[in-house]
Amino acid sequence: MIKVFYGRKGMGKTKQMLENANNIVNGSNGNVVYIDDSDELTVKLSHKIRFVNVKDYPVYGAEPFLAFICGVASQNYDIETIFIDGLTYIIHQTPDSLKEFFEGLEKISEKNNVRFYISINGDENAIPDFIQKYV
Repeated sequence: MIKVFYGRKGMGKTKQMLENANNIVNGSNGNVVYIDDSDELTVKLSHKIRFVNVKDYPVYGAEPFLAFICGVASQNYDIETIFIDGLTYIIHQTPDSLKEFFEGLEKISEKNNVRFYISINGDENAIPDFIQKYV
């Protein structure tokens, strides 16, 4: 399962992500991972959530980031949910260029039974077709 929060900056995407993460971890038997590009949110997340600041790792672009996510998912079979906050900020690419990235996420999700929650900054009236089905 992939769920995307898509919209302009300031629309509350991160707030929704935080609420979902904290709610899910409280009712989960597995592990929850939250990936962001700063440490700013650590105080707002439950201590039960594994927080990862992607800037601590040399990951640049969609393909290396997908490989990074594969590594996260493969190192712990108990991961049930992965949150990715600000995807386009993390990989420095436009939403239009992410079709193969989302195809890869679908494979990871299906094979490992991992749910993904992703926030993407962009014009909600111009969501690419391949992302629309996740919104």
